[in-house]
This record gives sequence, C-alpha cells and structure tokens, in this order.
Amino acid sequence: MSEKGRVMIVARTKMGGGRVCIGALSEEGENLRLLSPTCGYQQSALQIGQLWDVTFNRCKVTPPHAEDVAVIDQAQRKQALDVKTYVLERVTPLNGTIDQLFDGTIRFTNSGSGYISQANGLPGYATGFWIPSSDLILEETPRGALYGPRKDYRHLKYVGFQTQVASISAGQLVRVSLAKWWKPQDADPDFEERCYAQLSGWL
Repeated sequence: MSEKGRVMIVARTKMGGGRVCIGALSEEGENLRLLSPTCGYQQSALQIGQLWDVTFNRCKVTPPHAEDVAVIDQAQRKQALDVKTYVLERVTPLNGTIDQLFDGTIRFTNSGSGYISQANGLPGYATGFWIPSSDLILEETPRGALYGPRKDYRHLKYVGFQTQVASISAGQLVRVSLAKWWKPQDADPDFEERCYAQLSGWL
C-alpha cells in the first residue's frame, strides 16, 4: 500500500555511473532514501534543503537498508530555511567517537575503512546523523577523499557533493550512511560481504 508524507532533502550521495542517492528526512523523523519507481538509483535534481510531498512504496530491502522507498509521485513545496534546525527538531544524533557509529557494530580494515558485516551484528539503520566528538581531518588519497579523527587511521570515505573542507569541527552535525552489500568479484568464496561506511555531508 502506498504511503504519503512531506520530507526534506538532507543529503546527496554520489553513486557509480553518475547516479545520485537522495537522502530525505520525514516530518516524523524517519530517514528515507528516495529511489525511482522501480527502486533503482538515478540522476536526480532534488537539492538539499528542499521540501517535497511524496507518495511512495516501501522497497524490498536487505537489512540494514530499511530506508529505501520507491517514489511514485512528488511535488515540491516551499524552500526550507534551516536544514540543521529541521533535523535536530526531529532526531537525536549520535554524539561520540567514530567507533560508536551504527550501533557500535562498525569495524575497520587494516587500512582504516569503516564497514559493517553479518559477523559483527547489524545496526538498526543504514543512514543517520552523527556529532563527532573530535575534529574530522581531510586526507586526499588515490581512493578518494577520506575524513577521520586526527592521528587516527580510521576514517569514512566522503561521497557527498559539498566542496571539501580541510576539517570538520567537533560538534558539527554530519550525515553518515552505509553502501550496499559488496565484496570483490575475485574474492575467496569465504570472504564476507560488507557494507562500507560513508560520510555524505555536513550541516
């Protein structure tokens, strides 16, 4: 059965092939990923701060990606004035260190990439908000832009559209997300699938 609601666009995440994942927050404080009518990703002109009335169906999902919805109708409303205020009036972000993300289920590879896996338990969500307790420092690498605590190998890959900054200050509101389940095509059959953690942007 289709559902209706008003949402604010709170994130735009880069996907492969020039696609964009649109993150939204409902007036009731539910995180949603706005997908195409067939539950696929697509290039979208929706921008952070816009308010939309949407009609959607829930997509069949593999946990923890419970936020995915297929938008079948949409109409833009007034432009919001303050995205951060809208978010903080509706959700309670995690306030803490990087190892507390995703219900504390996050783990890190030897090179510092954050991920979750079935072996360590699954969080109850794949998108959320975080107030880091220390500055997050930008590191430019061949793998892309990474943000992590100073003098700490652990990090999140930056996949947003905002212009990169040298550091994100402690106490600033950021949005985090989990990529879809993945493992290398040439991986050993016993290699676990993982969802890698990402930083979508800051408010």
